[in-house]
Amino acid sequence: MLVAIRCLAAFGVGAMAAVIPAAFSVSPITADGAVLLDLAWGRVTMIDIYLVFVFGWLWIAWRERHTPRAIAWLVATLITGALALFAYLLGASMRASTVDELVLGPRRA
Repeated sequence: MLVAIRCLAAFGVGAMAAVIPAAFSVSPITADGAVLLDLAWGRVTMIDIYLVFVFGWLWIAWRERHTPRAIAWLVATLITGALALFAYLLGASMRASTVDELVLGPRRA
């Protein structure tokens, strides 16, 4: 199971690391972001995505032992979104020896 999680996380990191620069090379986020927020489903999508980011970060904050690290991951998540969440998941899964340790963190497992 950990191997599958690691593969999924690595794919997510690679995908996001590829599409973010590609999108920036085509159009600035301020231009497309304004268009997206003008659309009803664009607003729904943004709320949906940011709720996932918040709950993803809450999992990170719950696992982390040090508040500064948790805050750094919050900033990374706010800036890069899923890229940060996948990077954290990949790193945590590489350090974990069981799924319980991955989910709960090393001090709770």
